[in-house]
Amino acid sequence: MANAKQVLDVQVSKGITAAQGNEHLRNRSEEAEKYAMSKGNYDPTRKHLNFEIVPGGKVRPIDTSRNIPERIADILGRRGIKDPNEGLAEPRFRTVVNFIFGGSRERMTELAFGDQKVNLTHGADNSHLTRCKDIEEWAKDVYRFVADKYGEENIVAFILHLDETNPHVHCTLLPIKDGKFAYKQIFAGKDKYEFSARMKALHSEFADVNKRWGMERGTSVSETGAR
Repeated sequence: MANAKQVLDVQVSKGITAAQGNEHLRNRSEEAEKYAMSKGNYDPTRKHLNFEIVPGGKVRPIDTSRNIPERIADILGRRGIKDPNEGLAEPRFRTVVNFIFGGSRERMTELAFGDQKVNLTHGADNSHLTRCKDIEEWAKDVYRFVADKYGEENIVAFILHLDETNPHVHCTLLPIKDGKFAYKQIFAGKDKYEFSARMKALHSEFADVNKRWGMERGTSVSETGAR
């Protein structure tokens, strides 16, 4: 597919709420489910096709038994690492990095559903669709990319949403190095120029992963001025 582009977005926060985590896990309340459906981008008839990648790069149904803050607490407790925001009246430290990985809608839909027809009309029934192996293999490649670069032990959740207009990954990562939270060292660098250089390099490295899947690096928002 000509001119298919990758998508990579990085959002940093000082934690993640149970509501935010449950949105990623699709473990919504009835009210939240109705709200998602009202936005028109969410298709509940494809919800069963969502999946996650777990340690070892294995494909599994999404585990909703523990929300993402609970997963974080388990990881930190097991490794004996303290959350620097614990006990603070207002969180001060950037402890969570959320990635969104994806690509051009047509290409991602092809990876997810092959030549099956997806009806994107609001309220359409797509329950007949099956998930293609390609989306799983692409997801495993992206998972390995994140694990190799930032440490598999720091991946809290790696979830594929196939129930929205454009299939994509939500990856929740802890910026930990040598047993300590180190967002600035790993991501930010010493100033905004170093951060910008690191983000551009990250997009280029991700493009190396996507060559196999027929997607190329897009133009940086720092160059286009897009918002």
